[in-house]
Amino acid sequence: MKAKKLLALAALLVLPSAAFANEQGHIDGYYIPSATIEIDDGGPDIDGDGFGVKGMIPLGMTRSFFLTGEYQSNSYDDPDIDLDQLRLGGGWQTPLATGSLGVYGEYINIDLDGSEADGFGVHGRLSFPVAPMVNIYGQVGYVQVEDDDNAEFGGMEFLVGASVDFTPNIGAFIDFRQTNLDADDDSFAADMTLQDVRLGVRVLF
Repeated sequence: MKAKKLLALAALLVLPSAAFANEQGHIDGYYIPSATIEIDDGGPDIDGDGFGVKGMIPLGMTRSFFLTGEYQSNSYDDPDIDLDQLRLGGGWQTPLATGSLGVYGEYINIDLDGSEADGFGVHGRLSFPVAPMVNIYGQVGYVQVEDDDNAEFGGMEFLVGASVDFTPNIGAFIDFRQTNLDADDDSFAADMTLQDVRLGVRVLF
């Protein structure tokens, strides 16, 4: 009985500090079993797969500021094309009663079979625990890029996912991201929607 009381007291001491905590730093390596490009011209969707690496590095004693980075490469079958993305950015996060809230901006480079577009993204992110060592997260934002022909594409981006920590340093995650790239009115290009399901392992620090 005494041991149970001590365990309960320890849980009460740990839970508040876990609840009022910023998101941990992590480096992810992942596989993309489902990658889709939807083109708004009446044609069929383009399907493929891919891989990537991404991470979030908190800064300072309070870990309120952070850096982000991502490199992702997708290959599609019909037609045979490749789409690479590079993203670099940074932002700020604050702990909530449960989980954390963050906002960040990033530079985005998209390379579609040698045709490049550069721009930016701005995002808001929520992360909170649903069980011991299990977290869910979601974010919403806006991205805009411009290609070499000065055609602009922009739209909303959504992401939802979940992660589990097997140990204090090793975990896994799954998420789904949709990026809407609508062509501007002066462009002859078609609107595109990118959809990726990403499954990977996570190193926490």
